[in-house]
Amino acid sequence: MNCDNDWKLTPTSFEYFDGKVDCILCIDETGTPSLKNYNQNNIWFSMTGILIEGDAGFSIIEDFMDIKRKYWNDATFKGKRVIFHSREYRKKIGPFNPKFVDNKVLENDLYNLLAESDFKIITSGINKNYLAKSYSNPYAIYWFSLLFVVERFALYLEKNNKKGAIVLESRGRKEDKGLLESIIPNIEKGTEFVSDKACSHIKGIYFNRKRTIDNKQSYPFLEIADMIGYAMHNKISQNIESNLYNIIKNKIYNYPNINGYGLKIFNRK
Repeated sequence: MNCDNDWKLTPTSFEYFDGKVDCILCIDETGTPSLKNYNQNNIWFSMTGILIEGDAGFSIIEDFMDIKRKYWNDATFKGKRVIFHSREYRKKIGPFNPKFVDNKVLENDLYNLLAESDFKIITSGINKNYLAKSYSNPYAIYWFSLLFVVERFALYLEKNNKKGAIVLESRGRKEDKGLLESIIPNIEKGTEFVSDKACSHIKGIYFNRKRTIDNKQSYPFLEIADMIGYAMHNKISQNIESNLYNIIKNKIYNYPNINGYGLKIFNRK
């Protein structure tokens, strides 16, 4: 992680805990963040953040890599580091093809890891009808959803007197730069609902790909956010409580009183 405020200058990746922050919030999205030509099949958009403390983070990475090495030689598939991507995992394609791995045994190991790991979940979900009908000039969906997650992270950091960083999945250099420029003023000045004092506990915004450019390493926290994000999205959009959801639901921030804390839904219109 770069020093001081270098992260404000250009989109930068978060590589490891270096003592400058106490925890990170890794965020992934599910759905399409657009109001153009949406229908009942893509009416929901959600964003899920996985809040991980430094000490727990080291353990999670080690345990996650142990699973990868158990099922794939050197944790790679066709020369690339295996990544847990919800779509490939659910469709049993790529490294999760039954020709290469026993998915039932793998799932048991993965779910045990997630159940035993120490992290918290913050999720926001948006029904696009809500935005379209509530605002004549609706907020950008991605930003609207992200803002709630960032605000709750800031409040958590302030309450616990901790310093934190946010890690988003990179969407491309131009997109990352635009998003970074939008977030910085809210970190420096606060938002409509959260003070600048609370937001000052956020010490960096970073953008990571699922894999490094050389394909040799991945970022397990983003992989976990991807997997859990899909389970949260199904709960929000269809009230489906999958096996994974039932395993991790007690990790939603402020469980069981999660509404407005670890979960915010905008809104079922």
